[in-house]
Amino acid sequence: MSTTSSLLVKAAGRFVLFMAGVFLLLFAANLRARLYYHGPNYGFLFWIFLYCVLTGIGLLKHRKWAVLLLFFLGALFAIIFAYSWIKGARVPMPWALLNYGFVAALLGVPILMLRRWTDLRW
Repeated sequence: MSTTSSLLVKAAGRFVLFMAGVFLLLFAANLRARLYYHGPNYGFLFWIFLYCVLTGIGLLKHRKWAVLLLFFLGALFAIIFAYSWIKGARVPMPWALLNYGFVAALLGVPILMLRRWTDLRW
């Protein structure tokens, strides 16, 4: 595996594991709020944490299925974004650029990893 693609995959894996820690912290804070203050139930944060852990570990081990999981998330957000754009949801320009950048990053990083598909293992 070339060093450039290896660095990209490992950096993405570390970032996804960092985000897993963030989502676990958010879930713990929400659990505390639910127990003490009868706050809302944001149980989906735990599932996002599990997704991030699974994808991050897979990326650190250079697995093809982890790249597919990462690509699935980008494709899902692109579909949601396109659907809302077709339905007429409009956003002011600075925030629209942020949305475009978010979708481009979620699709661009896995596409860069797909270029080195043969270097990854199942």
